[in-house]
Amino acid sequence: MKLSSVIKIENLTKYYGKVKALSSLNLDVDEGEIYAFIGPNGAGKSTTIRILLGMLNPTEGFVEVLGEIPSQKNIVHLFDNIGYLPGELATYEKLTGRETIKFFGNLKHVSDWSYIESLIERLDFDSTRKTKDLSKGNKQKLGLILALMNKPKLLVLDEPTSGLDPLMQQTSIDLLKEIQQNGTTIFLSSHIFSEIDKVAETVGFIKEGELIVEDELDTLKANAVKSLSIEFKHPIPEDLFKDSTNIQIVESKDTSVTINVTGPVDDVIKKISQFEVVDLLSEEASLEDVFMNYYGSN
Repeated sequence: MKLSSVIKIENLTKYYGKVKALSSLNLDVDEGEIYAFIGPNGAGKSTTIRILLGMLNPTEGFVEVLGEIPSQKNIVHLFDNIGYLPGELATYEKLTGRETIKFFGNLKHVSDWSYIESLIERLDFDSTRKTKDLSKGNKQKLGLILALMNKPKLLVLDEPTSGLDPLMQQTSIDLLKEIQQNGTTIFLSSHIFSEIDKVAETVGFIKEGELIVEDELDTLKANAVKSLSIEFKHPIPEDLFKDSTNIQIVESKDTSVTINVTGPVDDVIKKISQFEVVDLLSEEASLEDVFMNYYGSN
């Protein structure tokens, strides 16, 4: 049974004057899913997020978030069930971190203040300092606390671990996994591929305002190019892989060969099983490799 859609986008187009920022974008995020939205600066990620949150109106197309059409009229109501971490967090500089947390907690009608205290402790956030004196990393911790404080049904994150040290990055990732297990849907945009690799289930690549590929992370990586280096005990025929359309020979010697394989390696295993293999080294494609392959192609 298919879960209900928390985010639904159909043929979304957005113009800034004569400049097209988004072009017929289609996107569907299921309840409880962690969806990673990936693309370089200027690809349309921020515009999409602002439309999802009711901060911008689309030029054309349909957008639905948590069963409602987001707009400036219902943005306050929507944010009762949404947590949002922007790429750059703006704060009231004269307030301390704790005063900021209390201010926004009251706005969001937070009732479980013990949960907020646990977030402050886990993220090792010094809430006594004024926000104007916070480092980039500590301001990011504050942003995460503000986004998570109301236990949202939908969490929208723009570069969630930016500025955090490796230990806090892992703590943040653990938090995201925990809240997903409690039913929260997470839509995140990030340039840190290792971060996405640890948490995302579905990945969408956006290029020049268009969604160029969308699939489960494991499927994208399984179908990506893999590098295999094989050493044989005896010389192999030069044309061993000649009729294999998914295999590209990178380097070939008498008793060794390095190949790139697109998709499953069944054909490779079948062919090399005829010979005595001394060593086989496989290098799986990373998410960054997958992204560069799609983004660099036409």
